[in-house]
Amino acid sequence: MPKVDTSILEQPQRLAAARRARRLLPGLAMPLDAIARLAARVTGAPMAIVAVTDVVEEHFVGSFGLPQVFTTGEPVPVAYSVCKYIVSADHPVSVDDMSADPDLRSHALAMEYDARAFAGVPLRDAADRTVGSLLVVDVVPRAWTGEQLELLVEISTLLAGLPPDGVYTNADAMAGLDAAAVLDGVQEAFVAIDVDGRVRGWNPAAQRLLGWSATEVNGRRAAELLLRDADHDSFHRSLPDLIASTGPQSGWTGRIPIRHRDGHQIPARAVASTLRGRYGPLIGVFLTDLTRQSHAERDAGRQRGFLTALLDSLTAPVAAMDSHGRLQVANRAMRRLHGLPENAPLAALLAVAPGHLFRPDGTSLPWEQAPLMRALDGEHVRDHEILIAVPGEPVRTMLTNAQPIITADDTQAGAVSACRDITERRRVERFRDCQLAVATALAYTGDVDSSADDITRAVAVALGWPHIELWLHDELTDAVRLAGHHSTLGAAFGEFLSRPVDKGVGVSGTAWATAQPLWIPNMADTPYLNGAATAPWVRMCAEAGLHTMMAAPISADGHVVGVLTCFAASPEHDRTSLTTLLAGIGEQLGQFLASRRSAQLAQEVTRGKDDFLSLVGHEMRTPLTVISSYIDMLLTDDEPHTDDTRRLHEAIARATDTLRAIVDDLLDLAGLESGHLSVSLRQIDLSVIAGQALHRVQAPADANGVTVTADLPERLVTTGDPQRLRQLMDNLLSNAVKYSPDGGNTTLTLTYDEHAVAITITDTGIGVPPGEHPHLFDRFYRASNARHSAVAGNGLGLSIVRAIAEAHHGTVTLDDIPDGGTSIIVRLPHTSAAA
Repeated sequence: MPKVDTSILEQPQRLAAARRARRLLPGLAMPLDAIARLAARVTGAPMAIVAVTDVVEEHFVGSFGLPQVFTTGEPVPVAYSVCKYIVSADHPVSVDDMSADPDLRSHALAMEYDARAFAGVPLRDAADRTVGSLLVVDVVPRAWTGEQLELLVEISTLLAGLPPDGVYTNADAMAGLDAAAVLDGVQEAFVAIDVDGRVRGWNPAAQRLLGWSATEVNGRRAAELLLRDADHDSFHRSLPDLIASTGPQSGWTGRIPIRHRDGHQIPARAVASTLRGRYGPLIGVFLTDLTRQSHAERDAGRQRGFLTALLDSLTAPVAAMDSHGRLQVANRAMRRLHGLPENAPLAALLAVAPGHLFRPDGTSLPWEQAPLMRALDGEHVRDHEILIAVPGEPVRTMLTNAQPIITADDTQAGAVSACRDITERRRVERFRDCQLAVATALAYTGDVDSSADDITRAVAVALGWPHIELWLHDELTDAVRLAGHHSTLGAAFGEFLSRPVDKGVGVSGTAWATAQPLWIPNMADTPYLNGAATAPWVRMCAEAGLHTMMAAPISADGHVVGVLTCFAASPEHDRTSLTTLLAGIGEQLGQFLASRRSAQLAQEVTRGKDDFLSLVGHEMRTPLTVISSYIDMLLTDDEPHTDDTRRLHEAIARATDTLRAIVDDLLDLAGLESGHLSVSLRQIDLSVIAGQALHRVQAPADANGVTVTADLPERLVTTGDPQRLRQLMDNLLSNAVKYSPDGGNTTLTLTYDEHAVAITITDTGIGVPPGEHPHLFDRFYRASNARHSAVAGNGLGLSIVRAIAEAHHGTVTLDDIPDGGTSIIVRLPHTSAAA
């Protein structure tokens, strides 16, 4: 278990030597980054450090593979140091697993940069004072071998023996290093090239990679051996600069294609640096075969291209983050959703997206509570509704799903989120709720004026618009008046409501005049609002932040009876659905007004008819009674009369009886339809009543030459009003006989089942012309063929039949007989079985 000895770290002589080493080490002929790289190569570690340690900070004077934050040249806090353990111990130190050591598992390198193992050897100056260390670091636990520590010791000798002062120039230090052993132990290919570009060093890894042995390539030109013809000139031009470079930032790193002995190209990463020895400078080049990496990158590129094309083809916005919260994927739909170009960088999307998120209630949604961030914390988010509010664009309602991305080894690699636009679905739901709210308000008050504020409020909620007005037409003044409004713009906007709305002027006036919906996407740019009369109101709307406007006419019976005018605070582009909604509300209000007007007219007509019938019935009955009494007296008077006088008296008596019958029928009909004259229900034998009706009609039937037949059960006991049902049968039989020609037939049939009794009157008379059936039971209506015949009638008989049937909760139907004639069926509820 490594320990920190502060007494060693704080020794003044050591601190002075460390400060001097920090100044002298970067001036060595051997680049310190190359030393670190060599240490990493021979140990197979991903990172290596040449460090000089102070008390509170550490200086990385050479490094390889470190995170960028440690390569800036700035001092590193001692909390990130493992060199301090090596300086304190003053001998090689290795740790196989930092997480298993109680003192190291919480080390800053382990916690923040996933360091798991390290090994290092001390660096000493000429006075044998420990000034720092050469160490290697790995991100996975590993067992360091003694051979690897020996190699580190050998490499550290390149930096040993720093003089007390001056610049390090001892080229003989290489003599203590078994360079061949070091290079043979490196897994990467190593090539040494002299100032003339000829090969002077070639390790076994180079032979395995390129197919040439060291003997075959020694002294040959490296460019001709390894590079494509097109790269020869650039290589020779770069040699002088590479040879002359010194210091920790010297050398060159890059990807190049190199040539195998058999001629095929090998993608490789080359790390070149200048090595200065007793025989002059050499360029040392480490070559790493990137064939597998290139194949993997190519496959990954194809997969990424496939994935990008797949995601971009989706209409659903999709985004994904890695485990560190960095946005890695966002398709075109996601960029469009946030108002960005389709090729906008991910950084631009991440910069604006958090400000566009809102909850369904309109409050801002913190970024850490966004579905994607919740999934990054391991949560599975399903059907989470959010609002996307991009400035200058309509608010969109999105249904979002998000979940963690779990790898095959059950670790979380990030999170992905996908959402679906449900704006239209929510709008349809709001539209439906709006129409229901309007219908409820109308049903509750029964009046548009009284419901106007509730109606405009329902429309405002459905649209999410701040200002709605309902104007109704006044027939007396031929102008529109404000019936109600809903506004969230405050009292300061009240003056706007007092503006005049003239027919054909402005948006509301134009919708009134044309009877067509009018859509204004931008109020500041429309001919309907550019006149002098409307300019002040347009400025007021602009100051209130209103943008889009729409006016929908309210029509009833072919006339515009009002206008519904709506204002939006942001640009609206969904003209079709909004026009449909407002036109539907306008139609709903128009139908209500039309039906209400029709109901009022029908009520007035019915009341007028009832008043007329009552007037006729009551006012005519008294004089008819007087006339009838005097005629009866004249006819029974014992005084002699001439035959002409008697015929006149009899004619007056007949006319009086006819008129009295009409008055009685009118009063019966009015009473039955109004409910003032009710039926008296009791148990009756319908067969007996039918027999009485047949007996009465027999005389007129014989006079007309009509045969009357019946098909009656012996008894048919049911419930009904005997007087009214007898009146019903008399009227039906009388009509059948009256409109049947000589030799015709009339049949009365009674049938029944457990539910109903049927009275059927069939005749072979003149029938009913096509199209006149629905009117045949109306008051005073006579079929056209009956009116043109010589048969008298007043058009009340069948109206009374229907009234009597409906008073018994029954029905009347009429059918034509194919060979001529009519069949009328009266169905009545059967409430008693036949005896």
